[in-house]
Amino acid sequence: MHYPAPMTRPVLPEGMSLSHVLELVERVARHLHLGAARCTVLLRMMRQTAPADWLDPNRDPVCYRAQQDLAQELGITDRMLRLHEKGLEALGLIEIDTAANGRRSGRTLSNGRRLGINFRPMVEIMKDLLALDAEHRLQAHRISVLRLECSAAKRDAKIAIERLLETVPQHPALPKLLRRYTSWPRRYATFRCSGELEAHLAAIGAVLEEALGCLQCWSEISGRAEARVPTISNTILKILEGGGTRLPLADRAVSRSSPRGRANDRPDQDDLSWLTPEIVSEIASPDFRFCLEALRSSGPVNERVLRSTAIMLLRDLGITESAWEAALDQMGSLRAALAVLIIDANRSHPVTPTRSPGAMLRGFTTHDRVGDLDLSGALKSLLRRSRVAK
Repeated sequence: MHYPAPMTRPVLPEGMSLSHVLELVERVARHLHLGAARCTVLLRMMRQTAPADWLDPNRDPVCYRAQQDLAQELGITDRMLRLHEKGLEALGLIEIDTAANGRRSGRTLSNGRRLGINFRPMVEIMKDLLALDAEHRLQAHRISVLRLECSAAKRDAKIAIERLLETVPQHPALPKLLRRYTSWPRRYATFRCSGELEAHLAAIGAVLEEALGCLQCWSEISGRAEARVPTISNTILKILEGGGTRLPLADRAVSRSSPRGRANDRPDQDDLSWLTPEIVSEIASPDFRFCLEALRSSGPVNERVLRSTAIMLLRDLGITESAWEAALDQMGSLRAALAVLIIDANRSHPVTPTRSPGAMLRGFTTHDRVGDLDLSGALKSLLRRSRVAK
């Protein structure tokens, strides 16, 4: 006699469990157009299933809790619960498999069915849900990076405009620059997608370049030495190129990007003039080096590229935006980016690896505030260790 082979049911991808699915549903609910109430109903029914059934190829995960009991627990009517169930079925997340009278039962019938709310459809589209989650997490990271980039660029633009006000208060471009600067929103809630933030960043960059161009033009006309021009052009426009060209120290001159001007107070600790692109690549971690090369493409490495590289790694390092903003305010763009480079590289330290990057960055900020942060010494230690390892 021929017996039909038992039906194999879909299961969760390897490494996933019911708790992972619950977290996933909470993250993608908005993107699936699930309202808060419907999402709450879905999560409650999922928690009524047996966790092992999501991994068992012989059983479907089924919620067979009585409808009136579920409705009472959720504080809604039976009719409202039925509407939510119909809506979830229309989205392809569940299958309503009940008896003709609406009865639900956890008992297995002769054909293997168990009456209730069947979550097999959700298991079948799990890969699609994971892809949707990954896409939106990537988009959220991109938006976070762009917000930090905009904040840093606004600082640069503000410094450049203030320097232009100090040096050439009657410059004809100033009124237009000030109007454009003051027109920018203070918060980023109005920007709904990465494209809008990219356009905003481009607008900030245009104002910055115009202000720096005015300062550079004025310095050339006035004939003053470049080192004496009270602008941030020394930190923004100078470029770190190959062949041993030195990296410009962002805080060498007293400026708004480093209010304390510690380069003159602590020349040994703040002397970064020995840094070159080759040295930066040599001491950086593989992740930092990869991002740096991707951002620079075939162009030069400058302070902005280093800052953008640090910003891209903040999430992976677990460094909060507030910790980064505090470091940026205190140390300036270049030194804050180098601090992140040091923290990232020391995650692989053979004796004392970095275990809390966010706390370490806040510690760097505090030490810099009191005047005892030896950034140059830390970079030289990384260089010695990288060369010994070779």
